Amino acid sequence: MIIHRITNTAFSKDLSGTGAKMNGARWNSRGTAMLYAAEHISLAVLEMLVHTQFKDFSIELDLLHISVPDTALVKEISAAKMKKNWVEDYEYTRFIGDEFIRSQEALLLKVPSAVILEEANFLVNPSHVDFKKVKIQSIQAFRTDKRLFVI
Repeated sequence: MIIHRITNTAFSKDLSGTGAKMNGARWNSRGTAMLYAAEHISLAVLEMLVHTQFKDFSIELDLLHISVPDTALVKEISAAKMKKNWVEDYEYTRFIGDEFIRSQEALLLKVPSAVILEEANFLVNPSHVDFKKVKIQSIQAFRTDKRLFVI
């Protein structure tokens, strides 16, 4: 399986989840390492837009295509199984993500995107025993279309 991530070029080769660990995010509390990726490139772009309010076009970005073994165990949570206001309830989603990391049951957790409920993001557990099998398949420069940032 290939999943996708857009990141600052300075951190392209870092799959450790350290950025999420330092700051916390929707699916993890500060102090819990987690790697975020998307099932589609277009979703990765939208996630970048909503989470960074990207405005500095001088920052170099890369698109990563990340290979995950087809044999990797993937847990999944559908939007239908989430509580009604999950998009606004960061404590709820962080609890789910933190428990996923703590349990060590699976390498990946497939979760609905709060940006597009019908699409999914993948949370990768960098402390899982199979994480060593996660590889960057390719990195390519990602150039943003400035029209995406015009209001």
